[in-house]
Amino acid sequence: MIRKFSKYWRESASLLVLARTKPTSVNDYNYKVLVFKRPEKSSFMPNSIVFPGGAFDKQDDSPAWNGLLKDRGVSPEALANLSNVAGSRPHIFCTENPQELDRNLSLRLCALRETFEELGLLLVGDNGRGNSESAYSQFLTSFDIADWQRRIHDGEDSFVKLHSELGTVPDVFRLYEWSCWLTPVMFRKRRFATAFYLAVLNSQPEVYPEPHEVQEHWWDTPSALLEAHRREELWLAPPQAYELTRLSYVRDIDRIARFAVARNRLGSTLLCPVQYNAANGVLFVLPGDDLYPDDYDGISEHADLNRYADMSLEDIRKQAKRLNRTEHTDTHHQTYFLNLTSLDGHLHVKGNNQHLPEL
Repeated sequence: MIRKFSKYWRESASLLVLARTKPTSVNDYNYKVLVFKRPEKSSFMPNSIVFPGGAFDKQDDSPAWNGLLKDRGVSPEALANLSNVAGSRPHIFCTENPQELDRNLSLRLCALRETFEELGLLLVGDNGRGNSESAYSQFLTSFDIADWQRRIHDGEDSFVKLHSELGTVPDVFRLYEWSCWLTPVMFRKRRFATAFYLAVLNSQPEVYPEPHEVQEHWWDTPSALLEAHRREELWLAPPQAYELTRLSYVRDIDRIARFAVARNRLGSTLLCPVQYNAANGVLFVLPGDDLYPDDYDGISEHADLNRYADMSLEDIRKQAKRLNRTEHTDTHHQTYFLNLTSLDGHLHVKGNNQHLPEL
């Protein structure tokens, strides 16, 4: 498989897993989010707190999936409907070869596989049904999780073989497209285009951290994770901090589930932050901001990196009318500015959530 941008970055998929929990007070969250800490010796973003996920693998595109899904009664029409998206489609979602699995399927398989490899969480769907009346995923625990996790992680067996032997089907239909991030060009030696999906669970499952990839893991609320980041007790990678900030304004998991279902087909603008240095920090702009380069290809070096190096972040901001940016004063303290309608009908990073369903 030859991908258009393969020499510039790798492709990957991540999964935001939200599980229902009992709130401790009337106004508290009724869910927690699953995150884990990368090991210190990790080749990419060591020690960072991330969602489950990882690089696309050839097994995610295996023709064997066609046979398994057919045997489970999953209709071609239901699978084709995964690609029925009306909005923005970055190249990661585009299928280059009609003989390959549709990328909107294989990226979901990647997110599910990586979640199982890293944390032993297996999300399974309803055999023979492309849609379910429930927006919530189911997880399976009645098998030797640790053994299969090791075998798949070490390359002894495949994710498709696991489902084949268990008689299950991966829950691709209740993984909701959430966003798409591209590592900034300044990390040119290690860049990833990542499709983010979201899954909601009706209860919090036990997870089984893979010892080589997971140093610690947490189930916690968005606001608690963000506060721990600000207190420098942990470090959230920028996409994770952004997505948790979006979620932090919505405390009800049912509301998030309804929103995710409704937004699933609205597309995902590629979010590749472009950096500007300031006198008192660093500025990263996103599409729609006055300072975002026109028709940015995600590859070109940014020639204006130090254009505002002698100005403060506040003074740079005063010059702009359209804001979609993050201002960093250090690695643990950032402020989001977005005075536009959120892209792709998404949750607003400042909490102006006009797209949320009513309670």
